[in-house]
Amino acid sequence: MEENKEKEIKENLAIKPQKESKLYILLENQIKSNIFSISLFLDFFIIFIKILVGQYGYSGEHDPPKYGDFEAQRHWMELAIYLPPEEWYTNSKLNKEKYWPLDYPPLSGYHSYILGKILNYFIPESVEFKYSHGYETKIFKNVMRAFALFFDFIIFHIAIHFFCYKVFIKDKINKNKKPLYMNYLIIQILILLNPLMIIIDHGHFQYNNIMHGFFVFAAFFSLSDKFLFSIIFLSFCVNYKQMGLYYALVFPFYVIKKLFFSEDKKNIFISLLLIIIYGITTVFINGIIYWPWIKNDKLKDVFNRIFPVKRGIFEDKVATFWCILNIFIKLNKKFKNNVLLKFSLVLTLLGCIIPIFAIFKSKKITKKIIMQCFFIISLAFYLFSFHVHEKTIIVPFLAFLLNLPYMKNILPSFTLIGMFSLFPLLKRENQIIPYYLINVIFYLVTKSMNRFMTKKKKEENKYIFIFAEIIISCIMIGYHILEYKIAPPEKYPWFYPMINAIICFVFFFGIFLYSNYSLLKIIFKDKNK
Repeated sequence: MEENKEKEIKENLAIKPQKESKLYILLENQIKSNIFSISLFLDFFIIFIKILVGQYGYSGEHDPPKYGDFEAQRHWMELAIYLPPEEWYTNSKLNKEKYWPLDYPPLSGYHSYILGKILNYFIPESVEFKYSHGYETKIFKNVMRAFALFFDFIIFHIAIHFFCYKVFIKDKINKNKKPLYMNYLIIQILILLNPLMIIIDHGHFQYNNIMHGFFVFAAFFSLSDKFLFSIIFLSFCVNYKQMGLYYALVFPFYVIKKLFFSEDKKNIFISLLLIIIYGITTVFINGIIYWPWIKNDKLKDVFNRIFPVKRGIFEDKVATFWCILNIFIKLNKKFKNNVLLKFSLVLTLLGCIIPIFAIFKSKKITKKIIMQCFFIISLAFYLFSFHVHEKTIIVPFLAFLLNLPYMKNILPSFTLIGMFSLFPLLKRENQIIPYYLINVIFYLVTKSMNRFMTKKKKEENKYIFIFAEIIISCIMIGYHILEYKIAPPEKYPWFYPMINAIICFVFFFGIFLYSNYSLLKIIFKDKNK
């Protein structure tokens, strides 16, 4: 009995091997003593990295007539300030569907409106209605990059600081355990420095980290059992970009579990009352966001735009189930879009079964379980849902990062294959140098920091993951050499992007299966205790 107690104390204190203990303790103490200044330095360092990435190309640079996502963001600002909100999603001569229609939910539109007003004051020619298409001056590029950095910092960076502080310091102190200052810093670095989100938002150019910041705040408040705030930020997340729905399914099941089936559940009447309050809050927030379209009976226009069923189950060569299946069965020729939509819905929900089962089956919902559920469900949406873009891999990847240090041995290989899946897109946008550089830098950072991340038990199958890293690295190197040296067949210009999609799908699906297996192991091990 005494031996077991002593063992448990050692695990809780995360005692490191003797050869690492002095260095580990020294670093831990330095972080503890200078936690604010170190976090601030980290923010500025990562912003500097993002600025460097932003010096290279962006989506659609000097590529008329439609340009790319950079022009889409600019054009939405133009539309937002010259058209009333109820016309933002309605096709007309002034709002042509063929030229970058606003296809994100209303919070993106409101964001575009605010930025459009600022630009209209300082650089009016950049948003001049109908005459500013393809506006690409150097000053304007830098201003747009600065907008992305600003919102990234005030929403995403701050959300990550709050989340990591709660999980690795505050919660540990509340449970009379040793705060994990090293984990607090390292996991912030791995999340904020991750190359996928940097290259998409600050290279390709988008504002995904606003959505991600809202999600992290929603997860933070959920883990704190402050569900009302969680609902508010989840509503912001989903209504900024529809990909936020990849995260949304976990929240209602988690709330139901906590209110009705957990060990510390409340009185049944109080729980029912809280559910009603949460439901009313959700309806109220969404009602305010969509009011201009509700008032003018134009909600249908909004949903037709943000859920583009008519564009098909997939567009480009993406590492999803449907794109790979299309090699063998020409889906668009054999099935109508509405049928494919139903297939996609069923398969996506089937991919979410194990995490939902885990939420209700587990005796106690821990951070490890809930964040793994977020990851598996968001990855299921990426693999099986309707009309997924290659950029969308950043959605499950963030959920994976929030689950560290658990499954930390997958991080190097998952990052490599995630970045590899973006290569065809980045190649078109003059982001090759940042692709190689931040890929290598992040891989080295990950490998060096993995050894300092503390967790109660060593992860199993360590050498399998090392072998996977070697395989992935060899495949990537071989692919890049062939792609650089040998042109694709004239008949199949999409040959290399398709090969890329097949390779990435195999690895993503393997990670999906392994994650489900790991979650089931946790649940049944917990049940047998």
